[in-house]
Amino acid sequence: MTASSEHRAHIEKALLDGAMISRVISLDLGDVDGELLVAAKVDLDADLTMREVSFVLHQAKRRVQNAVPEAETIYLEPDVYVDPNAATPSTSSIVTLSYD
Repeated sequence: MTASSEHRAHIEKALLDGAMISRVISLDLGDVDGELLVAAKVDLDADLTMREVSFVLHQAKRRVQNAVPEAETIYLEPDVYVDPNAATPSTSSIVTLSYD
């Protein structure tokens, strides 16, 4: 299946419809054996627990599948957006702090 700009727009909208995803950092679409493959990196609040991250990504995946049924394989990677134009990103924005 060839991914279209319409697929991309529907997928991005579905990802952003969740209150916990503030930005789609990257979105790649591909074709694997005739199936639409979605790979996205999404910006999440750095203070979410692992359980919350898992729930947010599961819900986002369901929204994408509902919006674009052709999307058979969906990989979502949680991340924290770092502005590439910022002079120097803060350490806490790029490093996961220890909970020891």
